[in-house]
Amino acid sequence: MTLSVAIPTYGRDQVLIDSVAALLALDPPPFELLVVDQTPRHDPECEAQLSVWQAQGKIQWLRLPTPSITGAMNVALQEARGDRVLFLDDDILPGLELLNAHARAGAASSEAMLAGRVLQPWHQGCSDPEEGPFLFNSLRPRTVAEFMGGNVAIPRQLALELGGFDQNFVRVAYRFEAEFAHRWRQAGHPIQYVPGALIHHLRAERGGTRSYGKHLTTVKPDHAVGRYYFQLRTQPLTVALAACLRGWLGSVRSRHHLRHPWWIPPTLVAEGRGLVWALRLQKRGPALLPTRRRRLLIAGSHPVQYQTPLFQTLAKAPGVRSDVLYLTLPDARTQGLGFGVAFEWDVPLLEGYAWHEATSGRGRGITSGYRGVWLARPLAELGFGPSRERPDALLLTGWHFLGMVQLFIAARLQGLPVLLRMDSNAFRPRPWPLTLAYWLLFRGVDVGLPVGTANARWYRQFGVPQKRLVPSPHFVDNAYFSDRAGALRPRREELRQDWAIPQEAFCFLFAGKLQPKKRPLDLLEALRQLVMEPLSHPVHLLIVGTGPLEEACRALASQQGLPVSFAGFLNQSAMPSAYAVADSLVLPSDHGETWGLVVNEAMACGLPAIVSDQVGCAEDLVLEGRTGLVSPVGQPAALAVAMGRMAADPVAAARMGATARELVNSHYSVRNATEGILAGLALLEQR
Repeated sequence: MTLSVAIPTYGRDQVLIDSVAALLALDPPPFELLVVDQTPRHDPECEAQLSVWQAQGKIQWLRLPTPSITGAMNVALQEARGDRVLFLDDDILPGLELLNAHARAGAASSEAMLAGRVLQPWHQGCSDPEEGPFLFNSLRPRTVAEFMGGNVAIPRQLALELGGFDQNFVRVAYRFEAEFAHRWRQAGHPIQYVPGALIHHLRAERGGTRSYGKHLTTVKPDHAVGRYYFQLRTQPLTVALAACLRGWLGSVRSRHHLRHPWWIPPTLVAEGRGLVWALRLQKRGPALLPTRRRRLLIAGSHPVQYQTPLFQTLAKAPGVRSDVLYLTLPDARTQGLGFGVAFEWDVPLLEGYAWHEATSGRGRGITSGYRGVWLARPLAELGFGPSRERPDALLLTGWHFLGMVQLFIAARLQGLPVLLRMDSNAFRPRPWPLTLAYWLLFRGVDVGLPVGTANARWYRQFGVPQKRLVPSPHFVDNAYFSDRAGALRPRREELRQDWAIPQEAFCFLFAGKLQPKKRPLDLLEALRQLVMEPLSHPVHLLIVGTGPLEEACRALASQQGLPVSFAGFLNQSAMPSAYAVADSLVLPSDHGETWGLVVNEAMACGLPAIVSDQVGCAEDLVLEGRTGLVSPVGQPAALAVAMGRMAADPVAAARMGATARELVNSHYSVRNATEGILAGLALLEQR
């Protein structure tokens, strides 16, 4: 473990030289010593000595044009070569064991920030009594909540991942240490007090924060702004504003103002100016380093097999820390409602990424409509990770449940940017009150992540401009389906026998819930019309799925003597076997099919698709005559023509399937979707 020493300095001359000389005289001397200098002009003697040390390679003398303690500390974090950076004041004398104590403690706890002991002149070399308040002058090691910036060693990489110090702490920068400590603890990192790491603070009479005068006798906001900004950054807005108001009124409740009441109006002016300044800084957002790993809170109604690869990929993305909030975790019975059979997905949905369940989730569940999942305390749910730190942005995966809308409103109340990724489109007619509600909701979306062309039109229709749209296409785990279907194709004859599919037949596949929006009865009617015509190849239909229309579908197929096999419900791992035996997918759904991820699955397995013109993915995935065919919804006769055209030329169908596979692999993968989300986050940074 290597330890770089950094001294941010402003307005100091001889005392700075004395401090640096004392550090260089330690045995051993610092591995690296950075002097981050914000002083416009030093005394000639000071300037000369710093130049000599720089030429000798004993220090790195970094000159900054604008004074900023947080800016100087960030420069040190970026320029240092050590594993840790020990920040020291520019008016100190180090204890003989200062560096060694920090090094030993750092080796013992690699993620801990280490706060050292600070002896002030009034301590007269003595430690504070243990029963009194802790003021960084105790002889007992302990875990602490804050640190003093004049003697603290910080793991450099972890600090950079947090974005370093917030450079919105300007001028005197009161409470900048407390704000950084707040973010540090929220990230799950400890702060340890190391009494053996001792400095003597000299409290030089000029320079440093004393350059800005005394806070009790000024009308300038330099002292007050940091205190108010800290409140706004670390507390919910309403709580912070109340605390700021109390602070403004309490700023004149002091002995000084009791004895000098003529200073009451100037102090109130200074404090008021500081509060207004802090509010402006808060609105602008924190001024952190671009090295910060942004915290993205993702809200989902419940675990969905198609989203798991996306969350797993985001968990590995550099520069981002993601955490998924699930409003509810359905059991096997609830999961199976609509499928006609209780089940749990046989692929792991909760592995490979950070997630947690909402603590205030209420309702009858995901199958009970819009009000089936809601939150009793939505504001409290907007916490990131185990420590519930404030995220940098909220990604909503839709607002199909009341709880999702509650989170959206809570985020807007807290000034939290919102990204929206959902797949609705304008195909379904909606009543005007719902249209008005959508119009109002979309006004609060900072970045839209359309999954396809129809979905992008939907965003624009409700006022999200094109410049705030970043494509994040719908996808499935292409490799998962392609590899498994490919491995099963040598057993195609055997699998067809299991489902009574003739070997010579051109096999159409329907996969999905047997429910009205998917219009399986239209498909059976189209098949009836198709088999009445003379065909060059026999055809067969494999139906995978269960649902409320299953009995009606079986009855129609039996009455008409249609060439149909019913496979029932197949879990995720069994679906590739259906794609392996089929020659083409058919999805005749109405506008309720906002995308149709089964098309992605089939195409990943090398199948073309016939879809209706109201299936959401039609414009993107089904390129007429190249990857499949599009048929008007609700017209079985037209669907029969499309099926006949596909079955008449199996070679052309196979060629379309190959093109379809190339399309989804190149443009509709988890990588494409992840890149869109990361680009959306980057767009937020530019606003």
